[in-house]
Amino acid sequence: MRPVSLVAGSLALLLSACASLPQPTAADVERGQKTVPGLTLEDLSRDRKVYVKICSGCHALHLPAEFPSLRWPSLVQQMVTVQKVKLTAEQRQQIEEFLTAMAP
Repeated sequence: MRPVSLVAGSLALLLSACASLPQPTAADVERGQKTVPGLTLEDLSRDRKVYVKICSGCHALHLPAEFPSLRWPSLVQQMVTVQKVKLTAEQRQQIEEFLTAMAP
C-alpha cells in the first residue's frame, strides 16, 4: 500500500470513529455526577477530547456503551499495566470520567 493511501485510510478510520462516539449531554452529566460530584458538560466534553486524542493513537475507539460503567476503570488500568500506555493521573481520570459517565 502506498504511504499516501495508508495515511488517508488511517485518517478516515479516525474520523469515522469520532463521528460515532457520542457527544456528552445534560443527561450524561447528571448520571456522571453520581460518581463525580460537580461534573459539568464542559468537563465531559474535554474528557471526550482527551479520550479521542490519546486512545485513537493506538486502536479504534471503543464506544462507552460497549461495557458497563463499573467495568471501565479496570479496562483503563489494563491498558496502563499490560499495554504500558503512559498516562498522567489527570489523563487517566479524564478518560475514566468520560467512559463511565457515558456508559449505561
